[in-house]
Amino acid sequence: MAEYPIPTAPFLRVPAEIRLIIYKLLLTDQDTEVLSIRNDDPSTDDRRKHGERCRSQYRIMADRFRARSMETTYSLAFNPGIFPSILGVNRMIHDEASHVLYSAHTFDFGLDVEAVIPFLSDLTPLARSSIKRINIVKRALPYSKDFDRCEWRNVCAFISKHMELVQLGLGILGGKPAIQWEATDTYKESDFDLISEIEGMEWMSQVAEIKGLQEVDVKAYLQHCPPPCSNAMTFFVNFSASIELGFAAFLKSQMLAPAF
Repeated sequence: MAEYPIPTAPFLRVPAEIRLIIYKLLLTDQDTEVLSIRNDDPSTDDRRKHGERCRSQYRIMADRFRARSMETTYSLAFNPGIFPSILGVNRMIHDEASHVLYSAHTFDFGLDVEAVIPFLSDLTPLARSSIKRINIVKRALPYSKDFDRCEWRNVCAFISKHMELVQLGLGILGGKPAIQWEATDTYKESDFDLISEIEGMEWMSQVAEIKGLQEVDVKAYLQHCPPPCSNAMTFFVNFSASIELGFAAFLKSQMLAPAF
């Protein structure tokens, strides 16, 4: 347990249970349980809005065609009405309040998986250990590039090694042609033991290394795509049809903590 100097500020002499009520009023919102963390637009100099707080800098593929590497950092995409600046008052308040802030929310990174490791690494160990719920989204297979695969591998390894999550929200971009899918167009749970070994599908095994979860929420974000005219596109369409069925069952069998 951390040791602190004898409190002199009037606020710190308020009973701990009252301080906890104040922290909850400042750091939670009854209507919003999700905080969205996103990459800053590197084409604009938004770093000044973060004040003097030091945030990790990292590089993303940023232009329209994702062909140019640019330096950026992360930020809260929308503040629902919380006041996290109280964490900066002193170390004692930070330690007391950080658990309230980070345990009460799901941290959603969307497609900006590059922000996951910098954001989590910038937190204190106490704050980081308080995070129990994270949402991330996997890019659609035809548009996944080598740097996407590297970021995904690193993020999954970091979460597996350094976090003790209870819930992971995994969104996956897929494709849906205008034609109706048939039942035979989907893969079963058992098919993914083999599919996860196919080159380019290693990301399945990587995310499955995140163990001990109480809940895995797999959601398909389907976009229109033309009718498949190649084996690769047929596989993509069939996988897309299986995201919330066989693939979700496969991940749950790998990632959920055993029931007692």
